[in-house]
Amino acid sequence: MNEFPSPTLIHYQVALTVVLLVVGLNLLANLRMVGKATPQQVNPAGLEMVSVLVPARNEARNIRRCLESLLAQEYPLMEILVLDDNSTDETPQIVAEMARKDPRLRLIRGQMLPQGWMGKNFACHQLAQEARGRWLLFTDADTVHHPQTLAWALTAAKQNRADLVTVIPRAVTHTAGEALLLPIIPFGVLGCLPLALGERLRIPALTMAIGTFLLFRREAYERIGGHAAVRGEIAEDAVLARRVRRHGGRVVILDGADHLDVHFYRGFWETWHGLAKSAFAALEYRLLLVLLMMAFYGFLFLWPVLLMYWGLLQGRMGEPALRLAFFQVFLNSGLWYVVAVRFRLPRITAFLYPITVLLILLVVLDSIRMAVWSGIGWKERVYRVRGGILRH
Repeated sequence: MNEFPSPTLIHYQVALTVVLLVVGLNLLANLRMVGKATPQQVNPAGLEMVSVLVPARNEARNIRRCLESLLAQEYPLMEILVLDDNSTDETPQIVAEMARKDPRLRLIRGQMLPQGWMGKNFACHQLAQEARGRWLLFTDADTVHHPQTLAWALTAAKQNRADLVTVIPRAVTHTAGEALLLPIIPFGVLGCLPLALGERLRIPALTMAIGTFLLFRREAYERIGGHAAVRGEIAEDAVLARRVRRHGGRVVILDGADHLDVHFYRGFWETWHGLAKSAFAALEYRLLLVLLMMAFYGFLFLWPVLLMYWGLLQGRMGEPALRLAFFQVFLNSGLWYVVAVRFRLPRITAFLYPITVLLILLVVLDSIRMAVWSGIGWKERVYRVRGGILRH
């Protein structure tokens, strides 16, 4: 390995540098798009009824904190509906206790999960049927909302004439394992997806949403068929957003770092499994697309690091190709640092991005394994696709 075809390598390195610069420009374009859509002042311009809909299954760890933040919203015209999806912990008791103290909050007992449905999708479907609002906010039980979050999101919806508003939240990390894995959520969305291009060209495939916060105009939600249209989808948030775009609606993504905290998971393995359950599904189970994505991430983020360390060990950093590798690592760290600062993630993670990328590639492989062989386990249910139907 002491000799290598330098002319070929330098050409490859130049091409890779160009791709990285394009990724950087894409990140800046996406951040600019998100920044333009995000309102600086709260003024929802007329009160309309909002139904805040929270599906909950075994969320005793999170549900009280979530509901306290929702009940503290500085928006007077709302109802909060929580559907208990056959929890086996204290979730329904906690919600019932809080509902007795505040009439805006109501507990709904969920029906048994039919075959062909994901649990969360069926819970959201039931919630929508009970909701009275002109706006429907689907939010997860592991979220914590700033007191003005609802009014702020409605302001954005009206200013941008949006049919669906979604938010990139601040991912709260409790352990080093979470801090290594969770940066992939904001970076993967903003760094590697051409969302600004998709918005300009109105391309459904280049549309994204994050399921922790989905604020729908009710007419738009019903027009796309609601959660019944995505009943068997694990990555239902992205599919719903694409359906809105296909039906002529507008999807707006906001920077929610100051308005929405999410306690996604606790610990390394829970985070791993949480990401693995939906990674393959987010790419619509297209194996070739997943493999191309893995190769893209590997060559973009891991190859420069390997080449740089090889050059250091060989004492050959004076060669142009290896100097470019050093620049690529520096540029990558800068891109990850921008996202870490913007979404209030631990800044040290920007310099540990090769570990994050390597772990995420392994998570994706695990996601393929679960989908193909063992089934996708989540919230004490195991989902398998058999004969084109999702079964549990």
